[in-house]
Amino acid sequence: MSEPETQPSNSSDNEIQQIPAQYKGWRLSTKLINGKLWLRWQHPQENFARFGCPINQDDIASTINHGRFLIDLAIKLEEETAKQRLKNQ
Repeated sequence: MSEPETQPSNSSDNEIQQIPAQYKGWRLSTKLINGKLWLRWQHPQENFARFGCPINQDDIASTINHGRFLIDLAIKLEEETAKQRLKNQ
């Protein structure tokens, strides 16, 4: 999932929007976007969080699990792509 463009926020929003963490080398963070809290994840070889999804405040655990699933899927796709490249050389 990609995220919408961010709007400038006030300083009190900045205090709650960034909570960095890691999962399998990917950087996880939260950000307040247009008044809604988003979970964002960044590929280890990139310098910005390209992917994200809104956090379901009624079930935060399912949002985190969904993000982890998508990271695991991206890792698997990268591995399969690398295998195919080697096979085609």
